[in-house]
Amino acid sequence: MGLPPERSIVRLRVPVYLAFTLCCALPAVAQYEDLVDFPDAPTRTKEEEGVICTIEGVQFTKKPGPTDGSKELSIVFLLTEKPSAYFNYYDPIKKAVVFDFYDTHIGESIMEPIHEHPITNSTVELFKLDLNKDVAGLKPDVRDVVRVSLFSVYDLEYDIQEDYGVITMNFKWSNKMERKFKAKSRAIYWEFPLALMALGGAGYAGYKYFYKEDAKPVDFLPVYPDHP
Repeated sequence: MGLPPERSIVRLRVPVYLAFTLCCALPAVAQYEDLVDFPDAPTRTKEEEGVICTIEGVQFTKKPGPTDGSKELSIVFLLTEKPSAYFNYYDPIKKAVVFDFYDTHIGESIMEPIHEHPITNSTVELFKLDLNKDVAGLKPDVRDVVRVSLFSVYDLEYDIQEDYGVITMNFKWSNKMERKFKAKSRAIYWEFPLALMALGGAGYAGYKYFYKEDAKPVDFLPVYPDHP
């Protein structure tokens, strides 16, 4: 009696391992998208409707810091009144510190771009934003938004000071701080590959845990030596 033909087995070791690793890595790669979503401004009351703030200028001042190679900088936003809301955040895609002023228009004054290290350039733009665009059935709530972008490769640490008609961004800069930021960016450069390696190891461990080797066929028929 002959043995049945051996089953053909499709080996999926490498694809399964890669898929497991990529599933773990993708959330870490995509999470930056949450950092650049438009924030929701508060809904205006009847009294606030039609009230528009105007940004008349974006200026900067600087003065020497306490140590060699250090300085103290201030970015001043000149407004006719307080906007209904404003938000500030770092956009890692544009590489810029961004200020969004809601229910605001741009004045007639010429705004010179800022070129003061670590800020390489600045822009001011006006656009319209519907806060209800993603909510079905709601009446559109369209706002005028002025966006000021301060371009810098560094996610600057700064303080905000508010006065009537003036919002000021204050920060300090020095050669020592720049070295610190560069060291941090280099650390992130190495952390990502290391994280992928760690995830790869976890993927391989998961694969080894869940993957079961197919049992080899066992021949239960006794083998007798040939008779003379």
